[in-house]
Amino acid sequence: MNKPAASVLRILIVRTDRIGDVVLSLPVASALRRSHPESHLAMLVQPAVREIVADHPDLNSVLFDGPEEHGGFGFFRLIRRIRMEAFDAALLLHPTFRLALVLALSWIRIRIGTGYRWYSFLFNRRVFEHRKTSVRHEAEYNLSLARMLGSDSKPVEFRIGVPESAKRNVEAFLREKRIHQCRPLVVLHPGSRGSALDWPMQSFARLAERLVDEAGACVVVSGGVDETEIASQVVRPDSRRAVSAAGRFTLKELCALLERADLFIANSTGPLHLARAMNVEVVGFYPPLVPASPRRWGPYGRIGSVLMPDLPGCRTCRRGNCPEWNCMKKISVEEAWRMVSKKLQAMGYPIRTIGVAFHNGTSGQ
Repeated sequence: MNKPAASVLRILIVRTDRIGDVVLSLPVASALRRSHPESHLAMLVQPAVREIVADHPDLNSVLFDGPEEHGGFGFFRLIRRIRMEAFDAALLLHPTFRLALVLALSWIRIRIGTGYRWYSFLFNRRVFEHRKTSVRHEAEYNLSLARMLGSDSKPVEFRIGVPESAKRNVEAFLREKRIHQCRPLVVLHPGSRGSALDWPMQSFARLAERLVDEAGACVVVSGGVDETEIASQVVRPDSRRAVSAAGRFTLKELCALLERADLFIANSTGPLHLARAMNVEVVGFYPPLVPASPRRWGPYGRIGSVLMPDLPGCRTCRRGNCPEWNCMKKISVEEAWRMVSKKLQAMGYPIRTIGVAFHNGTSGQ
C-alpha cells in the first residue's frame, strides 16, 4: 500500500454517472478521510445525484458537472472552477477522456486513474485493473484508486445522512396510507430506467400479493415521477396494504423510507445499492449479462441475495434477436417468494401457507 502523502491537502473524487455508481463510490470518501483526516475532500458529481452526497460527513464540498459544463464554453468553465479549488490530487473513478483532460488542464499535481485507456498518459498514478472482467465488486475497484493515496480499503463505509425533514415527510405519507405501524414493511422497486433487463411487472404484482396475503406485509412500490404507470401495474387497485409511492419522494426521502423498511426488492438499479448503503436487507433480480455481473454490480455484501435466469452469460443483450427474450421471465414468482419468505422468517416474521395451489399455478409468470 502507498504511504499517505502528508502534502496532499485538497483531494477531489470524480464520479459523474448515475445513482448506483455514486453510492458505490462513497466508501472512497470515508477511506480518504481515515487516511487524511485534516484534508479537504470534495466530490464532482452530476446535479441529479446531489442528494446522495449532500451532507456526507466525510466530504467538505461538492462540485457539479451538469449540462452547463458541457460544450466548449462549459468545458473551460469547469476547468476554471476546479483550478480555483487548487486541488493537490484527484481520483477519476469512472474514466472518460473529457474528464481526464479536465483534470490535467486543471493543474492538479496528482492525477489517479486507470492504466488501461489510450488517454491514461493524462494520469501520473495509474491502477492496472480491468473492470470489465467483473472479478471484484465496483466498490472495491473504486477503493483501489484510494489506495494510491495510502488509504486502507477496510471498513467499507457508505454513511448517507437522512435529514429529519425527510423522515417527517415519509412518516406523513405512511400515516396517510394508514400503514405507519405495519410490519413487515417491504419496498418494491420494479423499474430500472433502462439500466438493466427488468423482471416482469406482473411478476412483481404477484409477489406483492403474496407478501400481503402470506406474510401480512405492507408493500410500498417506489419509483420516479416517470414510473407511476409501472407502479400502478404492481399495486392491486383494491389493496389496502400495497400502495404506490412513485413520484412522491426525493432521494433523501427514499433513504428515510429505506430506514423504515425490513426488505427492499428490485431490479439491478441504483436504489438497490442505496438500500444496501442504508443497511437494508435486499433481493435483486439480475440478467445473465457479463458486464452487469452481480460480482461487480450486485448489492454489496449480499451476492447470495441475487436471483438470475439459469442461462449462460451473455456479453451483450440481443433483445429481439435472442431466442430467450425476455430471459428475466425465467425467474419464477415461486423462486423469488422462497428467497423473500426465508429472509422475512429470519427476521422473526411468520409466513402463512395459504393459496398454495393458486400461487403455484401462476409462479412461472
